[in-house]
Amino acid sequence: MSGISELALNLTVHHLVFTLEAGTFVHFGPQAGAQIRGALWAALQEFACTSPNARTPEHTRHCPMCRLVALETADNSRGVNPPRPFAIRPPLPDLPGGDCRFKPGQTFSIGINLFGDAADLFPFVAQAMYRAGQLGIGYGRGQFSIRAIQAVNPCSTEPRALFEGRRVIALPDVPVNHVSVLQAAAALPADRLRLNFLTPTQITGGGRVLKEPDFATLLARLIERCQALEAHYTDAAQPAEHWREYYLHLVELSRSVHLLQDDTRWVRAESGSRRTNETVSVGGFVGTAVYQGDLATFRYWLAWGQSLHVGKNVVKGSGWYSIEN
Repeated sequence: MSGISELALNLTVHHLVFTLEAGTFVHFGPQAGAQIRGALWAALQEFACTSPNARTPEHTRHCPMCRLVALETADNSRGVNPPRPFAIRPPLPDLPGGDCRFKPGQTFSIGINLFGDAADLFPFVAQAMYRAGQLGIGYGRGQFSIRAIQAVNPCSTEPRALFEGRRVIALPDVPVNHVSVLQAAAALPADRLRLNFLTPTQITGGGRVLKEPDFATLLARLIERCQALEAHYTDAAQPAEHWREYYLHLVELSRSVHLLQDDTRWVRAESGSRRTNETVSVGGFVGTAVYQGDLATFRYWLAWGQSLHVGKNVVKGSGWYSIEN
């Protein structure tokens, strides 16, 4: 790009896959990710600190509860929640927006992606998942047990076993990073891409929630997310002015990409907050969208988005998509 320095995202993502066995009937609704996040929150609260200094940066740096389920911070530059250090990947229903049900003895998988230095907290995530299985999850508080935990890198290596004999035996060590994403992006077509939005994806632009997967807006939210994650979960964040320059240039270029085919639909879903006692929309569009144009520059960032998710409510499982050739 003439006059604009290329950016490479200084971030790692550890993909964790928990294979679980239902002990009682387990029932997830369209907001499965929110139900999983709520169960993990309840489990983490049992390990939570009661320190009066719980909101201080020093405390947050060392407390698993406060680190994993970060609350709003007053000094955040945009006055909103900083990006959470993980994304949830719920079980996917046969039909987007449907329920998932598992009878006792059936297995299912839940994915958790840990960002940057949050990977150090994997043992606490595993402990929280174990406890969530005892407390129950979803409608009716279905119980489950952990059968396996694997670290996977969808860009390259074979899965690594992290759990055996009811205990953690290793730490995740096959992260997605700049190199693996660059290689994956290079293998993608440069003129046409199909994105499959697996969980409800809620994108905002121009002060409103979009009902369709507009490419320029999608890319803008994705670049903002990349910058925020790098700033919060690495020690090598690039200057904000570099990000700003690159963001403006990339968004301008993205306007030449058009939505060739839109096979998405809107899924309505709501999630209740135990902290605020409020109900918020976690709905969004699901399905496939085909984009056409000069996509060479955007492949790298779209490939990252497969691991990072995009849009609102990522910590509740939203914004998960895959790229299909």
